[in-house]
Amino acid sequence: MQSLEEKTHLKNTFKKVFRAENILPAILIFLLLYSVIILLFGRNNIFKYFQNLEKRKAILSEIKNLREENDNLYKQIDELKNNYFVIEKQARENLGLVKDNEEIFIFIGKKQPKQERQDRWIDKVKNIYREYYLNK
Repeated sequence: MQSLEEKTHLKNTFKKVFRAENILPAILIFLLLYSVIILLFGRNNIFKYFQNLEKRKAILSEIKNLREENDNLYKQIDELKNNYFVIEKQARENLGLVKDNEEIFIFIGKKQPKQERQDRWIDKVKNIYREYYLNK
């Protein structure tokens, strides 16, 4: 067995090693290393954080664009509900409607205009006349 002197010597060395002034820096170093490891290699690490920031920016800009588009569509709906001239214009251009005692004149040229948007009914009629009269 150990003698009393050995036991007291072990106690003294234990007290010297595990003093508060020795333990506190060791705990702080351990916590610092642990937090760095978690920050770099954890499930929600810093790299994923920056990726998520980029995704957030993209989603916020998409939301902004969709809100602007939504506002424009609401304005168009309001125009179509309340403004008689817009309703008449849409009916004439897109549906080919005319008032009573009106005649439609279609001017056919040899050059076709560039198609920047979807063909309207009148453009389709012009193309049919061009094909019919120019291919005779």
